[in-house]
Amino acid sequence: EFIARDYGIPCVVSGFEPLDILQCVDMLVAQVENGESKVEIAYRRGVHPEGNREALKLIEQVFEPCPTEWRGIGEVPDSGLKLRKEYQHFDAELAFNIDPGSTYEPGGCICGDILRGVKTPADCKLFGKACTPEYPVGPCMVSSEGSCSAYYLYGGDFEG
Repeated sequence: EFIARDYGIPCVVSGFEPLDILQCVDMLVAQVENGESKVEIAYRRGVHPEGNREALKLIEQVFEPCPTEWRGIGEVPDSGLKLRKEYQHFDAELAFNIDPGSTYEPGGCICGDILRGVKTPADCKLFGKACTPEYPVGPCMVSSEGSCSAYYLYGGDFEG
């Protein structure tokens, strides 16, 4: 809500299906046309204004905020969650001495720029050629919900 309130940017929570996204865009356009900036939910079958209270209570009980690295942005303080001390015996990173390292972007991949909205998938030299949903190179193409995969599957001008 702070994004709509403090920055005047319309916000709509959307699902991942094409019709969900279309409804979300329609709601965003309506906010812009009406000079509004508020938070709305287009994905009511999966998201409710109060959230899932039981799940939120459990998350707060088991996890605590920690700094987290975000693809294309870098580290953001208190934007991630880690297990609280009393649950650390369930932490695979500690149990198996795993260092997840930092996010990795293959050469030529511009996923970080795409996620920040500075570039589109069509701006990537790999998109639709070396990088497709069948043979993904970068993380934005790996899942069907990834930004590049959705652009590839559901539209966007590019030469593949």
